[in-house]
Amino acid sequence: MQTPKDPHTSTLTTAAEVAPETSPGAQGLKRRHFIGTAIALDAAALLAACGGGGGDSAPSGSAGGSSSSGGSSSGSSSASSSSSSNSSSGSASGSASGSASAIPRGIVSTLAGVVGMSGSADGSGTAASFYNPSGLAVDTSGNLYVADSKNHLIRKITPAGLVSTLAGTGAQGSADGMALSASFNTPTGLVVDGNRNIYVADQSNHLIRKISAAGVVSTWAGTGTQGNANGTGTSASFNAPSGLALDGGHLIVADNANNLIRKISPTAVVTTLAGGAANTYSTADDGTGTAAAFDAPYAIALDHQGNYCVAERGTHRLRKITPAGVVTSWVGDGLDSLLDGTGLTAEINFPGGIAVASNGYAYIGDSANNAIRLITPPDVVSTFTGNPSGGAVDGSLNTATFNYPTGVALDNSGNLYVADHDNHLIRKITLP
Repeated sequence: MQTPKDPHTSTLTTAAEVAPETSPGAQGLKRRHFIGTAIALDAAALLAACGGGGGDSAPSGSAGGSSSSGGSSSGSSSASSSSSSNSSSGSASGSASGSASAIPRGIVSTLAGVVGMSGSADGSGTAASFYNPSGLAVDTSGNLYVADSKNHLIRKITPAGLVSTLAGTGAQGSADGMALSASFNTPTGLVVDGNRNIYVADQSNHLIRKISAAGVVSTWAGTGTQGNANGTGTSASFNAPSGLALDGGHLIVADNANNLIRKISPTAVVTTLAGGAANTYSTADDGTGTAAAFDAPYAIALDHQGNYCVAERGTHRLRKITPAGVVTSWVGDGLDSLLDGTGLTAEINFPGGIAVASNGYAYIGDSANNAIRLITPPDVVSTFTGNPSGGAVDGSLNTATFNYPTGVALDNSGNLYVADHDNHLIRKITLP
């Protein structure tokens, strides 16, 4: 069975090889492409608005950083990620950044990778390379972890910009074992807990994997075959899981191709939190628990009120799930376009990452719009940086460009990191 073509690639994938940017699609969903009608937000207003241990133990809580996968989330500085006439020409002008204080606030730079060049080289800054990086996570020490999807690797970037391979051989596989002898298949989302255990949505293996602080890779949940069975550990099944969030000792999973949100307890018991109803591509998809419907939930983050915020690619919307399991539509009218506005009047296009700060500000990797969107209370959506023309330009928020940004993550120092998927880069934004 083939899945629908991804909007930014000409490649069709089989259901067993779901790429991290692939959505099952939304049959009959209304479409409208960007035609330059988005509300612009000038730079002054934008700056003003933004001023403000190892083993097989269960997740132990937040690591004090933030993460997003294609979306995942944990942390203390964050609760989990206006169109402009930006230039879209040129190549990335930044290289590996030094300390955060060396970069003016509100500036986009390239932390690591070489623009337009895929690879798996370790090294510092632009000496390193990636291949379609997706999910991001930050630990309490400011280390950034990257789901390097098409390299089938988990990478680590220190605060000084040094890139190393944390886990994986680079070959597709599902072998457990010591980190550099284990294998993955299109890892997409990840999250780090308070003991620096890392949990990975191993998308094309249909597994949730764990990398202990001691560097041992194990299978935390999933059979390795497509399915939606609840159960404990390896008796449960998933279908292309893509995003993870951490809520205390519980993992929350965006089970992408199952159109479900799953929950994994500290003892690895897997249950269905929400989803399973027939999709109507309207607010009628809202409801409680399994009475709600999703289409390709991709990334997930926890907000400061304990809600799960879901980036739903199949309907170009953001959804919220309360702690009681009530699902509501949060942002987006369902059209695949770029339009700033409030709540359900705004438009997004194939969202691939989300991170939520402790002040309630949410940053969205708006993948097919080549933009980072900002949601400020009460649900006001603006274009933070980037524009639909795309590119790889570093610089100010209103001139920087991206190429299919997916995962976003916040650290404790006020930096936002972006997995610039199709540029094969990790970008850094110092927030104003």
